[in-house]
Amino acid sequence: MPRPSHRFQDSSSVRFANRFPSFGLFVTSVFLFQLASAGSSLHAQTSHSRSWSVFAGTGKPDSPIAVRPSDPTTVALQNVYGIEVTDDGIFFSTVDDHSIWKSDHDGTTIRRIAGTGKKGLSGDGGPAIEATFNAPHEIRADRDGNLFVADTRNHCIRRIDAASGVIETLAGDGVEGFRGDGQTGDMARFSQPHSIVLDGDGGLLVADTTNHRLRRIDLETRIVTTVSGNGQRKLPEEGKLASDVSVFGPRSLAIDEQAIWLVLREGNSVWKIDRQSGRIRRVAGTGKQGHSGDGGDPLSATFRGPKGIAVDSAGNLLVVDTENQAMRYVDLGNNVIDTMKIPFKMKRPHGTAVLSREGNNDVYFVSDSENHRVLAGR
Repeated sequence: MPRPSHRFQDSSSVRFANRFPSFGLFVTSVFLFQLASAGSSLHAQTSHSRSWSVFAGTGKPDSPIAVRPSDPTTVALQNVYGIEVTDDGIFFSTVDDHSIWKSDHDGTTIRRIAGTGKKGLSGDGGPAIEATFNAPHEIRADRDGNLFVADTRNHCIRRIDAASGVIETLAGDGVEGFRGDGQTGDMARFSQPHSIVLDGDGGLLVADTTNHRLRRIDLETRIVTTVSGNGQRKLPEEGKLASDVSVFGPRSLAIDEQAIWLVLREGNSVWKIDRQSGRIRRVAGTGKQGHSGDGGDPLSATFRGPKGIAVDSAGNLLVVDTENQAMRYVDLGNNVIDTMKIPFKMKRPHGTAVLSREGNNDVYFVSDSENHRVLAGR
């Protein structure tokens, strides 16, 4: 396979769309006041202290569904996974009712914008609100507001046009498998793609999870290629080109100007692909299961099934340590990892996102998935 060096080049055009692809917005003081007041609020006293509150969801799977705009804390978000923060709102994907939701920034209204609430694979060419999904795990938005959805158990990637609201299948045919490298998306097959991220170079990266590969869809030609991974259930070899190594259970992706950040769920570790050189290195986790290492070198720490990652405005990492019911904070500048003190008892959290603010006073979001709610900390 040709080495995809062009995919890792740094670019000044990446900053808004891809350094913080989920959170290219500066928050107003009004939003911060309302966010702090929303739902229950508890305070954690740590070096990276946040005041945490329930931003959306009732904590119950069987509360009312928002067919019309509603207060986010009164609506059921059934097993919420993906979070995407844009200048136009905050988006969530829910696995158990197969839907995509949109909230305003101040947490006053939420509504379902895609999916009927029923499982299926239908609706292409029509309004996204009439389409069906099967456990969508993640959403991303481009500069124009178009949405991309990892339709995980349909083994495909969907696209929702911002102007028309029409949905289409970008890649995958609904059948689990591996094929289609070098061909257009309609010929490709995936196996439970869990995560996606725009690469700032005209492509969409896909964590093709149970194929143990990182793949790329060219958004102009729709050609699909493999960027990293060979299907083997092994950790990557340090310092090698990403195109030449295995990736074991790629579960979550983030991106900034320098790197593609990759969480390996089965590999219990976090990896960095340098965008300029294309080489891959481990940045956190030994690869063994556990919950250890706080206050020390991230490379010596252990995770248990991590499934989410985001980059804050200081360039540090938020890692959702799912089976430890925790959020870990990797301070890359000081080479230290900690467990964030979130004073809510979480149950299998998955997604995370950051709302970037001046002065590195970011707002953090985490999907407390099996508690059916989204938490926010500032």
